[in-house]
Amino acid sequence: MTDTDVKVVQIIAEYLGLSPEDIDRHALLREELNLGPIELHDLLTELSQKFNVTFDDVDMEDLKKVDDLIVLIEDNLLD
Repeated sequence: MTDTDVKVVQIIAEYLGLSPEDIDRHALLREELNLGPIELHDLLTELSQKFNVTFDDVDMEDLKKVDDLIVLIEDNLLD
């Protein structure tokens, strides 16, 4: 796992009140982690601040799994 992977998982775990070991990269954000639209928006806001990246609405529509979030952040960091 890269540094980015670890940080994203840690932030998600903190947000959900879980330990990072409880977060599976392949977990579904809505179904398995119970993130509704508001929670997902709050989490993305926190991630964008921590990584100094911005997300647009199209990016958010494609997010299904924790891994999608990690890839989105890594892609934004490369720009």
